[in-house]
Amino acid sequence: MKLLTTYCLLFTIFTACSQDPAMPAYEKAEELFSQRAYTKAINSYSNIVNKYPESPYAPASQYKIGLINHLYMADIRKAMNAYATLMLLYPDSKEVALARSDLADIYIHKGDYRKALGEYQWLVKNTGGAKRDNFQYQIAMAYLKLTDIKQARIELQEVIKSSLNSPLGPKVYYEIANTYYLEAHYKEAIKAYELVASLYPNSQYAYEAQLGKAVCIEETGNLAEAVELYKELEKSYPNPGVIKIRLDAIEAREKKNTPMALKED
Repeated sequence: MKLLTTYCLLFTIFTACSQDPAMPAYEKAEELFSQRAYTKAINSYSNIVNKYPESPYAPASQYKIGLINHLYMADIRKAMNAYATLMLLYPDSKEVALARSDLADIYIHKGDYRKALGEYQWLVKNTGGAKRDNFQYQIAMAYLKLTDIKQARIELQEVIKSSLNSPLGPKVYYEIANTYYLEAHYKEAIKAYELVASLYPNSQYAYEAQLGKAVCIEETGNLAEAVELYKELEKSYPNPGVIKIRLDAIEAREKKNTPMALKED
């Protein structure tokens, strides 16, 4: 009994000593954050970083400083400084990936797609699974913003290569088809749109792919086949008004190209 009591006492002392002293301060900062007292929360997180720099709560606190400035106080300069400090002081912490993802979003909204690419490329190398696929997809979208369509397609194809069963599959295949369309490679685009509808018949992208195919056929000048496809798609497309606009445009185009003598008849 005495031995058991001694063991319990030692366990209690060890537990108390091993408890991170930064934890109560972090919990207080989190409480302030949840109460939307953002300035006070930032001050509390800053105190943790300054007072307990070796604590696991320090990089978490430094990240929260950036997050609050970014999303809740709209102070992008302070947010970027906080993220940069995090990466400098705690380069191996798990919060670095979160900070780089946030930085990529900031660069995208600023229109600085090259810097966004740098962040996404780091994230692709240092993450895995669905997150990696998403970052790879974002790289492709950034190249589209830069009008580098061929490179965007290469990046999209990388998503498929790395994860055949990625949940992004329907969207990725659809965007690949779109890249061919943007390059006016209509035959390749038609095949790619057909592949989307074939692989993912129950996906929302199946309808979009069918519309894309019809648009490509219209662009090649085969108006009769395009009209036929539009009318068939009109029965099931979620927004039939879009189909009507395409059909009305073809009708106007045909009337414009009809010889005057035929119009009088």
